Amino acid sequence: MYYEPDTVWGRTIDGDEEAKQSKSPLSIVQRRVLRELARPRTFASLAARNYRLAPPRLEHELIALAELKLVAYQRPGTPGPRTAPRIDLPPLPAAAPGRWKPPAPLLVLTLLLGLCGVLLALT
Repeated sequence: MYYEPDTVWGRTIDGDEEAKQSKSPLSIVQRRVLRELARPRTFASLAARNYRLAPPRLEHELIALAELKLVAYQRPGTPGPRTAPRIDLPPLPAAAPGRWKPPAPLLVLTLLLGLCGVLLALT
């Protein structure tokens, strides 16, 4: 993760206005996070409250909100809050791998023919 668990996140003035009245197209997750930031919170407490949202995904959504200047962060030991710089994060991993697909029919047929040949040779 890019941000420490003790990093404090909070809404900016623009974020307060966006929370009151929708002006930009935000995802449902971004709106929920923005609504929870009515009071500044640490990243660890946000992650604990959003138990369905993995910490890397939460961080990704916070960075997206910061790029829109709707939230700001303050790292431990820094004098004041600031909006996040542009950070190129790697794409999020898929939630779950796709279902197992059977091999191509030609491969199955080849395996069956090979098995039949072995059985014939043994008899």
